[in-house]
Amino acid sequence: MSTSLNAESLVQVHQSSDRSFMPPCQVACPLHMEIREYVDLVAQGRIMEALKVIRNGNPFPAICANVCTHPCEEACRRGQVDSPIAIRALKKFAVEYGGDRMIQTETCTKYSEKVAIVGSGPAGLACAYYLRKTGYPVTVFELHTEIGGMLRVGIPRYRLPQYVLDIEGERLTRMGVEIRTNVRVVSLDLLFELGYKAIFVTVGAHQSLKMEIEGEESPGVIDGATFLREVNLGFRPYLGKKVGVVGGGNVAVDAARTAVRLGSEKVNILYRRSRNEMPADSVEIDMALEEGININFLVQPVKITRQNGKLIVTCIKMELGEADSSGRRQASPIKGSEFDEEYDSLITAIGQIPSLPSDFKIGTGRGSTIQVDPVTLTTNRPGVFAGGDAVTGPATVTEALSAGRLAAKRIVDFLQHKYPEREKDKEAITTPLLEETIVNIKKLARIDPPVLPAKDRMDFIQEELVYDWKSAINEARRCLRCGMGAEITSQDECASCLTCLRTCPYKIPQVNPEGIVEIPVDQCLACGLCVTECPARIISLRKPADYLDNVEEVLKNTRVINNNPLVIGFGCQYGIYGTGTLEKLWESKGRIQIIPVLCVAKIETEDILRSFIAGVAGVFIAGCGEYCAREKTAAIILKRTERVKNILKQSGINPVRLRTIFAGKDVDPAKELDKFIDDISRLLLTQAISREVKT
Repeated sequence: MSTSLNAESLVQVHQSSDRSFMPPCQVACPLHMEIREYVDLVAQGRIMEALKVIRNGNPFPAICANVCTHPCEEACRRGQVDSPIAIRALKKFAVEYGGDRMIQTETCTKYSEKVAIVGSGPAGLACAYYLRKTGYPVTVFELHTEIGGMLRVGIPRYRLPQYVLDIEGERLTRMGVEIRTNVRVVSLDLLFELGYKAIFVTVGAHQSLKMEIEGEESPGVIDGATFLREVNLGFRPYLGKKVGVVGGGNVAVDAARTAVRLGSEKVNILYRRSRNEMPADSVEIDMALEEGININFLVQPVKITRQNGKLIVTCIKMELGEADSSGRRQASPIKGSEFDEEYDSLITAIGQIPSLPSDFKIGTGRGSTIQVDPVTLTTNRPGVFAGGDAVTGPATVTEALSAGRLAAKRIVDFLQHKYPEREKDKEAITTPLLEETIVNIKKLARIDPPVLPAKDRMDFIQEELVYDWKSAINEARRCLRCGMGAEITSQDECASCLTCLRTCPYKIPQVNPEGIVEIPVDQCLACGLCVTECPARIISLRKPADYLDNVEEVLKNTRVINNNPLVIGFGCQYGIYGTGTLEKLWESKGRIQIIPVLCVAKIETEDILRSFIAGVAGVFIAGCGEYCAREKTAAIILKRTERVKNILKQSGINPVRLRTIFAGKDVDPAKELDKFIDDISRLLLTQAISREVKT
C-alpha cells in the first residue's frame, strides 16, 4: 500500500501526569475516598479494578456499602443537574460483584511493640487494621461476645447483616490481629503492666441521654440504645401493640422500624421539630412511613404516668423559631397545648454519650467525651490515644473509620518517635456548576437499587438489594468526572482561534478581559473534544485517557502480521465493557482488534491516520449513540471522520475503509460491523484483481 502520509509528522506523543483536582464528593467523604475513580471504573464495567480503588481508601467497604450516610452524595454536583450519583449503592455493587468477601490482606510482624485497642467499633477495627498492615502486634478487647461495637448492637440486621461483621472479624484474625471478646477492661494501668506500649481507647457512646421528665423511670420506658442492643443480641422484648418512640435521629427511626418487625401494630415517632430538621437519613424516614409508622411532628413529651398497665404520655405542641448552632430551627413549647397519648411501651432515643470506667483516669469534657489533642489524638495520659464516638460523640461510621485510620498513624508516630505530619491533599473543587453549564448537560434520571416492598420487609432480612449489571453501569455513567477537565498547557502558543469555544458542547471555554482563552477547571466536564480539535495541540486533559498505550501496542503487533488483513476498532469503553451494548462486536467475523476509549469523542485524527499508516485494512469507531451520556457526540464524531476521510482520499486511501457505528434501539452494531468487514473484503479483492490484471 502506497501512501503519502508521514507518521512522524502526524503522530505526537503527549506524556502527561495526573493533574486532576479533588472532586466535591471526595472532599465531603470523611475518608477522602477516590470516588470519581471507582465510579468511573464501574461505568466501564471494570469492577475488580473499582473494588481495588475502594479498598485502597476503606478497610471495610462491605460495612460502609450498607450503612454509610453518604455525605458524598449531598456534595455531588450531579445533584445540581438532576439527582446525585448513587455512590453508596455503586460501592455495594462493586463489593458484591467484585467478590470483596474473598479478599485477604497479607501482613507480617515487623515491630515488637504491642498495641492494645479497647473497643471493637468501627474506629477500633480500623485502627487495628492499619496498625497490623504496618507490622505491629495488635490486641482488640471487646466487652460483648462479638466484635463490632455499635455496628453489631446498634444497627438493625435488616440494614447491616451480621455475616458482614463476621467476615471482617475473620479477615482481621487472619491478618494476625488478636481479638479478645467477653473482656471488660477496667484499668489501663494493667494493660501497660502486660507489656502494651500504646493504647487506643474507643469505647463508643452507648449510654442514652435522659429526657429529664417526670415518670421516665416507669416500667415500659426503655432507651433506644438498650432496646436495639437486646434485639441484635438475639432477644425479642415484648413491646405491646402500641409503641411510642421519642427522637428524630437514626436510632429513633431504627427503633421504630424494629418495633414493627417485632409485631407492634401501631408505632408513633414523637419529634419536637419538623421533617426538615430530622437528622435521620431521609431514605430511612421514607421507608418507615411506607411500613405504616406515623411521625408526630412538633410534639415533645413532658410527663409520663402509668395507669392500668398503660403509659400515659403527656405531650406539648411545639413551634419553630430561629436556627440554632446546629442549623436547625429552635423548638419552643406552645403554652396550654398539652395533650395525652396512651402507649404500651415508650422508647427514648434523644442522644447518647460515652461511659468510661473511672480507673481509666482519662480527662473528659462536655458530654462525657474524652479530651484529646486534635493533631496527635493523645489524652492526658502518655501512650493513651482515643477516638471515635468516645471523643466526638455519636458520629457516622465513615467518620469513625477515619478516626481509626488517623489514630493508627499517630500511634506509629509515637512508637517510632516521629513528629506527626499533616497530609497534603490535592487542590479541591468546591464551587458549584454555573447555570450556563447546567443547561447544556444531558438530563439523566437517577437509578436506585431495588428495595423489597414494604409488605416483605416485616422481618430482619436485608431490605436493599444489589443493582443488576446494566443498572449499575448506567447509573455510574451519569458521573460528571469533576476535576478531570482540560487545560491549556501553553498560553504562548495559543492563537486565540476560538476553536475550543466553538467545539465545547457545554460552553465552558471563555475569553477573559485580556483576550486570553481560559478553560475553568471547576466547570469543565472532561469530554475531551477541545483536546482533539485544538489546531495548536496545546490542550490536554488533567487526567489523560489511558488508551494511547493500547494503540501503540496494537499497531506494533500489526506491523508483524499485517499480511493478514486486520481491522482496528475504537470502541466506547462504557459501551463495550459496561452495558454490553456493543458486546456482539467481539463475535463478528474477521480479525478484529478493539481498543477501548473512555469516549469516542477523545479519539484524535492522528490515532485514526497512524492506524492506516501501520497497514491495517480498516478502522471503525463504535460509539454509544443514543445511549450516550453526552449530547451531540455522534454528530461531532461524524464531522471529524468526514475530515479524516478527505485526508485519506487525498492520500490515495479509499475512505470506505473508515466507518462509524453508533448503537441504538434500531441498530445492531454486530450486523453493521459484518457489513463493514464485507465491504473491506470486496475492496481488497477488487484491488488484488486489479493488480493481477496490470501484471
